Amino acid sequence: MVQVALRENRIHTLKQDGYQFKIFFWHNLMIAHLTIEQIDHYAVFKFTIEDLIEILKKAGIVYGIRKEQLEKVINNTILNKSIEVARGTFPERGKDADIEFLFDTTKSKTPVVQNDGYIDYKNLNIIRNAVVGQPLAKKVHAVRGKSGITVTGEKVEGLMGRDRALPKGKNTYISSDNPDLLVSTIDGAITFNDNVVSVERNYKLRSDVDTSTGNIEFVGNLHISGSVRAGFRIKVDGDVEIDKNIEDAEVISGGSVVAKGGFIGSGKGLIKAKNDVFIKYIGNQRIVAGNNVKIIDEAMNAKVEAGNAVYLKGEGSIIVGGQVSACNLVDVNSIGSEMGIRTLVRVGYDKILMEKYTNVKTEVNSLQNDKAKIGKEVKTLLGLKKDDELNEEQRLLLLQLKKKQAEISKKIEEMEGKGNELLTEIQENKIAKIVVRGNIYPGTTIQIGILKKEIPQELKNMTFQIYQGRIISISNT
Repeated sequence: MVQVALRENRIHTLKQDGYQFKIFFWHNLMIAHLTIEQIDHYAVFKFTIEDLIEILKKAGIVYGIRKEQLEKVINNTILNKSIEVARGTFPERGKDADIEFLFDTTKSKTPVVQNDGYIDYKNLNIIRNAVVGQPLAKKVHAVRGKSGITVTGEKVEGLMGRDRALPKGKNTYISSDNPDLLVSTIDGAITFNDNVVSVERNYKLRSDVDTSTGNIEFVGNLHISGSVRAGFRIKVDGDVEIDKNIEDAEVISGGSVVAKGGFIGSGKGLIKAKNDVFIKYIGNQRIVAGNNVKIIDEAMNAKVEAGNAVYLKGEGSIIVGGQVSACNLVDVNSIGSEMGIRTLVRVGYDKILMEKYTNVKTEVNSLQNDKAKIGKEVKTLLGLKKDDELNEEQRLLLLQLKKKQAEISKKIEEMEGKGNELLTEIQENKIAKIVVRGNIYPGTTIQIGILKKEIPQELKNMTFQIYQGRIISISNT
C-alpha cells in the first residue's frame, strides 16, 4: 500500500515495502530530489528502476526523470542521502531590448584608401550632423524567451528580456508618432557620451582643419580654435569663427564668418558668407559676403565683394592692388600706394545687373559686326546692280541679305533698349559712395555704377559719389 503526504507543497512523502521515499521539489518545481529511508529494520531493498519511476509518478513527477541517477541509487543502495532524480527544462530569458543607433557611433575616423591606392585625408566626416526631425535612435523591443517545463509536466512561460530606455539627451525628443524613435529637435552636431544621445547647435573643433580632421561640413555654428590649412574646405549652415589663419582654403557659411587671423595664400582661397565677414587682413585671396565685409588691417591684391558695404576703418588700414566692390559703400582709411599699384574700388555695383549689362553690350557689338559684314556684301551687290551685271542668283542673294540686315538692325535696337533699361537701373543707386579718410594714391580707379574715374594725383580725406551723371569728389573736412 502506498501512502502519499504533501507538506507545504515542497515535499512529498511516500511509504512502500518498509521504506520511506521523500521527494523534495526545488526552484518552482523545476528540480526534484529523492531521499530513501529504511523504516522497517527487516525490509529488504529490492526495488527496480521501474519501481522508482512509478513512485516518482505517484508524487506527480512525469518529466525530466534522470534514469542514470536512479540506476546509481539501485546499484549502490543509496539511503539517507538526497539525490537529484528529475530536472525540468528551465524557461529561458529572452533577448534584452536594444538600441539601434541611426548614425555612426565610432569616434575615430580613418582615411579611406581608394582603389588606386590614393589615401583620402580630406573626407573624414568627423562631425555627425543632424537636422530637425531626423531620427537618431530606434528601440528594438525585448523578446520573450523559450518556455520551460516543470518536472510535473507543466509549461512555464519564457522570461521577457530586460527593457531599455531610449538614450534621450539634450535637444532630442521621443516621437509622438512612434514612441520607439528618438528624434532631433534642432540642426546640429550629434554627440554620444555615456550612452546618451544629444544634439548641439554649436560645435568647437579644438585643432586645425587639416589631415587630422579632413573637410568639415556642419549644419550648425562652428568654432575652430586653430587654423584652416591649404586645400581644405569648410561648409557650415550657421556661423563660423576661426581663431587663427586661413590659408588656400574654402570657408562657406550660411551665416557670418569671423576670422581672428589673416587670409593669405596663392589666390586659391575663398571665404563666402550669406551675411557678414569679419577678418584681420587678406592677401591675394577672395571674399564674397551677402551683407558687409569688415577688414581690420589691409586688403592686399585681394578680390572683395559685398552686398552692402566694405569697411577698412582701422588705424593704418589700406586697400592696395586687386579690387574691392560693394553695392552701397566702401569706407576705408587709404587706397593704393606711392608706387602707383593698380587698384580698383567700386560701388553701386550690383554683380547680377552688371553681368546682364555686360552680356547685352557684348551681344550688341557682335550684332553690329555681323551687320557691318552684311553691309559690305550688300554694297558689292548694289554696285553690280548699278552696272546691270547682276544675275538671277545674285539678285536673290541681295534680297536675302537686305532682309537679314533689317532683322539685325531691329535686334540691335531691341538690345540697346534693354541695355538702357539696365543702365538706368544700375545708376538708380544714388546713395552709393566711396569714403577715403586718409590718402588715395595715383594708380587707383574709382568706379560708381559704370562710371570710372582715374586718380591722377594724390588726394586726401575725400568722398566720391555720383552727381549729375559724373563722379565727383568732396572733401570730408
